[in-house]
Amino acid sequence: MRKFIVPERDQMLLMAYVNLNSAAPMGSAVRVIDEMVDELDTSEIENTYDLESIVGKNPIHPKTIIKVALYALHNCRFSLRKMEIDLEGNLAYRWLTGSKVIDHSTIGKFLVRFRAFIEEIFTQTVIISYDRELLDFEILAIDSMKIRANASHKQDKNQRGLEKEEKKVKKRIKELLDKVEKEVDDNNEIDALKRREEKLLSAKKLLADRIRDKCKGLKTNKEKIEAQEKINVTDPDAHKMQQANGEINPSYSITTAVDTKSDIITHFQVNEEDNDNRALIPAIEGSIEKTGMKHKCVDADSGFFSMGNIEILMGLKQDSLIPDKRFDVDESGNHSKGMYDRFYFKYIEDEDIYLCPRGHRLRNSASFYNNTGRLCYRYENLPACKDCIDKKECTKGKCRTITRDANEKIKEEMRDKLRIPENKEIYKMRAHAAESPYGNIKHNLKFRTFMRRGRERVKVEIGLLCMLHNIMKIARYAE
Repeated sequence: MRKFIVPERDQMLLMAYVNLNSAAPMGSAVRVIDEMVDELDTSEIENTYDLESIVGKNPIHPKTIIKVALYALHNCRFSLRKMEIDLEGNLAYRWLTGSKVIDHSTIGKFLVRFRAFIEEIFTQTVIISYDRELLDFEILAIDSMKIRANASHKQDKNQRGLEKEEKKVKKRIKELLDKVEKEVDDNNEIDALKRREEKLLSAKKLLADRIRDKCKGLKTNKEKIEAQEKINVTDPDAHKMQQANGEINPSYSITTAVDTKSDIITHFQVNEEDNDNRALIPAIEGSIEKTGMKHKCVDADSGFFSMGNIEILMGLKQDSLIPDKRFDVDESGNHSKGMYDRFYFKYIEDEDIYLCPRGHRLRNSASFYNNTGRLCYRYENLPACKDCIDKKECTKGKCRTITRDANEKIKEEMRDKLRIPENKEIYKMRAHAAESPYGNIKHNLKFRTFMRRGRERVKVEIGLLCMLHNIMKIARYAE
């Protein structure tokens, strides 16, 4: 009579043969990562080890730790402790390490110690892509994504909040120190409170610097900025940002530059703030620095548009396709004000006037500098607006006013470029290339929150993710 086979876990095996190569078949992700990392030059890291010393154990090779970190990310394992668990029970990791288990603290210390080298190693994947003709330097697609920081929004505090909590912490420390008989728990609490006090003092200093920078050159009420500006005590480098799902959380803004031929990332950066137009020029310069070449055309969405950016790109003789924020609305004609939208006020360059939909002339009445420091001109016609039968539909003020940048012409020229059918097709290529890394990182790898805190450590995580993206792309096109 037959019976079901059930595991006999208590049996003693005298001999058990396991071929580790069976855990890494040709073409598998683990073998691809192993082969690609072997091509990288980690001599700068290796030279920091004192191999001549007779003290201590033999160190794990830097490439082995990098391979483990990359393979863990590929398997959606972001925690160092989970990496250690996988190293103990997963044969593919054992194949990478030669059946050695690396504890989580060793991996963590390595990534912190050599965080400055991660971007340089990433750059090597870009160079390999260039050597294998995966870059054509035709179109550089630039975009940004927001990833949550490892911090709670409840730890966001303004100056007043920081001072209030600091007083509470000091008061509690004094209460514990004044106790006649102290217990072990009291000493532990005092240590924790002192660490918290240090974090609060550090956050206060950083917040004061931010407020000072924001107030510089602005006429805005400083007290208003002090009340609104907040800092996260847990991760002071993180900023409040709105996610795609509408939630507002402490996050980091990541900008990448991607060559559209094979979707290879040529540059990544962790921005100091959520401001795409300030991230554009550094992203382009970073790509040139890593590849040694300039792309023929730079494509970015409207978030990266600013008159200053277009002027800089023109000065660099860099062709670009970047729509302004109103371009899509104006092209669709879906205006909330209907025929009285600014779009229907036509500028007559020879006369330096605007013609309103009713045919009235709005003349240049004043010049001023806007809140970004750019010279602008104001166009209006008070008498014409006063007697116009459509005034209520056109404006709620005394008269309709049109503001024009002193260099508005370059925005109009960019719009003309974007309307050319050939350029429309070029701009369409941006969407897939720019979003490809983010789809891979957020959807395929399921990376939604940084594990580490602080801009420099976050840079290590995103650097490894971008390195992994490039490695898998290189392997795919090598087939």
